Amino acid sequence: MDLLLLSIAPGFLICLFIYLRDKYNREPIALLLVSFIFGMLAAIPCIFVETIASRFIAQTFGEAQIPSFINVIFQSFFVIALTEEGLKFIIVRKFCFRLKSFDEPFDGIVYSVMVSMGFATVENAGYVFMHGFNTGLMRMFLSVPAHAAFAVLMGYYIGLAKFSLHKRRIYSLQGLLLALFFHGIYDSFLFLAENKTVTQYISGALLISGALLSYYVAIRLSLKAIRQQEKLSRLINERSKLTSLDSESHAV
Repeated sequence: MDLLLLSIAPGFLICLFIYLRDKYNREPIALLLVSFIFGMLAAIPCIFVETIASRFIAQTFGEAQIPSFINVIFQSFFVIALTEEGLKFIIVRKFCFRLKSFDEPFDGIVYSVMVSMGFATVENAGYVFMHGFNTGLMRMFLSVPAHAAFAVLMGYYIGLAKFSLHKRRIYSLQGLLLALFFHGIYDSFLFLAENKTVTQYISGALLISGALLSYYVAIRLSLKAIRQQEKLSRLINERSKLTSLDSESHAV
């Protein structure tokens, strides 16, 4: 039971944090739950894709043809980050984006985080039950918040895309690429630190520091994105109220 709670708690707390930051026009809880479940379901094809892609690369190229450093970078960016962030992006863009309740820029962050936390909760449960309490504790403060930060950065631009017809594709692509970049670089440093061939030349502690630095930058940028979208949503809400009052005054 303790491991189950440790698996679920980080994602739940982050979802609650984002939900409470959505001050002006909160999303229906039922739709947030559906988005969370879609994120959980995305973990299933993700496991198969990542496993098949990793085996294909190992069998086709192997260590003799691809040095450890390049192999780790490729795996981090094009196998793991692209698969995971790509699936989350598809759910947000094809389902959440089209909802009537998606009616302010901050909703991009809200729905992206819900989908991402659904995915991260399943992933987290796998690691916690496999490796135990200490792993769960570490992931509570690192991996799960990292997934949330990537989601906020993606959602920020998806929120902009919703209300910009001329730059919709550009903003959407920006959000996806930004999430891919930070996810890929964070994983790369962690995997390189575990690779004995690489750590012969570069200190494992230095590589871990690189992962923590990328994590810190992603968190800072995501918090800044949240504040910016809150301000934008507040302005939209105030304009909506003024328009409504103006219409009522003309009607009288």
